[in-house]
Amino acid sequence: MGEVHSMNYVFTHVNLITGEEDRDVIEDMHVYVKDDKIVALEQGNSPVRDSYQTVDARGRYLMPGLINLHAHLFGTGKPSKTLGGGRQQKMVVSFASTRLGGHVLDKMLKENMEQALYSGVTTVRGVGDLFYSDVRLRDRIEKGTALGPRLLVSGPAVTVPGGHGDGTFAVTSADPAGIRQLVAQNAKHRVDLIKICVTGGVMDAKKKGEPGELKMSLEQTKAACEEAHRLGYKVASHTESPEGVIVALKGGVDTVEHGSLLDQEAVELFQERKSALICTLSPALPLASLPPSKTKLNELCVYNSRVILDNMVEGVKTALAHDIPVGLGTDASCPFATQYNMWRELWYFKTYAGVSNEFAVHTATLKNAQILGIDEITGSIAPGKSADLIVLKENPYKDLRALRSVDAVMVRGRLTDCPKVKKNEEIEAELDSLMKGL
Repeated sequence: MGEVHSMNYVFTHVNLITGEEDRDVIEDMHVYVKDDKIVALEQGNSPVRDSYQTVDARGRYLMPGLINLHAHLFGTGKPSKTLGGGRQQKMVVSFASTRLGGHVLDKMLKENMEQALYSGVTTVRGVGDLFYSDVRLRDRIEKGTALGPRLLVSGPAVTVPGGHGDGTFAVTSADPAGIRQLVAQNAKHRVDLIKICVTGGVMDAKKKGEPGELKMSLEQTKAACEEAHRLGYKVASHTESPEGVIVALKGGVDTVEHGSLLDQEAVELFQERKSALICTLSPALPLASLPPSKTKLNELCVYNSRVILDNMVEGVKTALAHDIPVGLGTDASCPFATQYNMWRELWYFKTYAGVSNEFAVHTATLKNAQILGIDEITGSIAPGKSADLIVLKENPYKDLRALRSVDAVMVRGRLTDCPKVKKNEEIEAELDSLMKGL
């Protein structure tokens, strides 16, 4: 771990990337941070103010920290047969429900979010946890007793019996009134949003095509959304089929997670509701491309992952073509989706959706903040905003691999010099080989 400091700083002679769309790199700037806020941006030929600790960043690049809009905090991304369900998975979840298991789980989450931070991610949206473990860590970070990214968390996802996450990170009810109660229960635990699972998922699918099989009816979806909105929460929905997208949007969701093919009705619903689509290519690509011997999953998952990947990419392209907001997340904790590889999601987005490096960086910073509704707080570099910053050796506008490692990361004014990420070298080698073929 790099050394962590809290004081007033000035990053001198940086090449500034603000996070704003269509904004070129601003060369030779001083960026001042006081307490937890950015307070001034000045030309590099101006004298450096007294009472600020100087961080000499001459020739390097300063940009907003990355924002991961879709993560599960409990996993490392290491492939495991446990993720496919069965007796072993039940034993793990049962242990996590005990006092000792809760302590172990909390320790894992803390370590995982430290790794996310050291990789340059300064905000994470957690979308499904075990027993409100994400809420506990968020509160520790807010109090300053743990180091990590800003967390916005959903607590356990809400779905129906047999829905995605049933038995792990989701709680269930078949009755609309019961679904409302589950939403209210999460609200009592002071979550930041509500997550529902309208369709099936890859990891819990039992047959071809089931990842997109509709699980929640329109009535059930409306019940969840109406209660969430009544209580002041946005709703994110796991949705992986065209039919599921329609039900989710008609039901009132604010963000469609993963997504699928979008027809004209879906496009119009997105536009009417001002909903956003969250792209998560990080697990689908390796699961669809690597052999089961590497992923620890069966041929069924390979087939389903390819369907999800192809449909998700087409959905993202359609959304972008119709000015529907598109955000980025990794679905961290899925096989090959680590907590520290948000930079790869930008690479996949650029490669598959055909966007520029500049647009990918803008999406992973300010656009993601806008989707979260926190763009007045973070997501770009401007006076008054939270000091959530990363320092890079190279220009990510020229090559997104510049984001692979950061020289320094700051979250809310707390600076970590030379952060060291503990990477799984086997996973890295497999993902690097995939990238070479893109």
